[in-house]
Amino acid sequence: MVHYATSDDKTPLNVDFVLGGGTDVTGKGDQLAIQGNFRGLAAAPDGTIYLFTQEDDKSDNGMVMWRKKSSGAAERINISGMNEVTANQAAVAPDGSAYLATAKGLWKVSPDGKATIAVKGDCKTPDPLVTAVKKFCAQQITGVALDEDGSIYIGDQVVWGDVASYVHRIDGDSIELVAGRAPKRGESYKRSNQAVKNGTNPATGTKAKDVLVPETINSGWLASGKDGIYWRTGPGIVRINDDRTLSPFVASKAPDKIGEVQSPFTSVGRALDAKIPRSVQDHAGGLAAIPGRGEVYYADPSETGVTPTFEGDFSWHGVTSGSQKKLLESSASGSVVYRVADGELAPVIAGVQALATSDNSLYVAVESDGGERSGPEDWETAVLRVRLPK
Repeated sequence: MVHYATSDDKTPLNVDFVLGGGTDVTGKGDQLAIQGNFRGLAAAPDGTIYLFTQEDDKSDNGMVMWRKKSSGAAERINISGMNEVTANQAAVAPDGSAYLATAKGLWKVSPDGKATIAVKGDCKTPDPLVTAVKKFCAQQITGVALDEDGSIYIGDQVVWGDVASYVHRIDGDSIELVAGRAPKRGESYKRSNQAVKNGTNPATGTKAKDVLVPETINSGWLASGKDGIYWRTGPGIVRINDDRTLSPFVASKAPDKIGEVQSPFTSVGRALDAKIPRSVQDHAGGLAAIPGRGEVYYADPSETGVTPTFEGDFSWHGVTSGSQKKLLESSASGSVVYRVADGELAPVIAGVQALATSDNSLYVAVESDGGERSGPEDWETAVLRVRLPK
């Protein structure tokens, strides 16, 4: 359980339900309840929210995409061609298509709900140097991000054999290796190996394709920011610059200098000193950026048993109905979200399944805890907007 110290200078944590949290599965607006297991979350720059849920695990049409513009009612769209898929991360293209990075591959979901495989996954003999999208196949795809030009970046992994994480860029029918390399014969996976250390705390001028990232748990998430592509490499986060060199971002330089959590958005130290603990807990979409604010947000799934709370330093304010409160009180445990701004690290919110950002907002997904109940219809999912400080 994460510990929050007391502080006399509190920053209120205000949240608004923007999708779900009502009492009626056929309702609209604040009355809408969304049944089903959480499967993915994404946001477009204009604030349009995309939530993916699994309503029926026995049907080929059991996956649903919920789409809600910042002004307007929520749309429920059945997804055809995709079932029982959980996104490690999701992103939205300018044409309204959504991309889901999954263990089975990169899925593309059109605005009308048709799902197709854009990049193959679950491959037994992956080759990160393949240059044609049709021939490329990863063992699993862990992250996806789109830059301001609409280019698609994926995080992918080899999880047995020559274990390593990579970043690729898709350009039409071509796919290009951007970051990461395979281990050499007999090469050490320890941080005493400079190539491994450079995957967390790269030296100035380190080329992105010269680093070895052997961490395959909680690695591979991506985010597009104003200064480059951010790549979660397991115990840290690096930035891939336009010249394809790396810069440290969350670098584990001096973890002992990180202070106790005080209150939301209050700095606990430099992000370069922070360490992201290794964890087997699996939550989706743990990295996102707000370029206009110069902020990057990431989720730390290392904490177990963390749920939303209405008391204490991280209490959630802005809940306006009994059904919203009930959902949060019964929510499943989730991750802690941190913000990096001007090089400073600050906790934001605890107990979420995933995060996403638009041009000026942070969104988080929560999911009720079905307990001993096993059917998707016994679960409930919602998306909330976290009010950011000015």
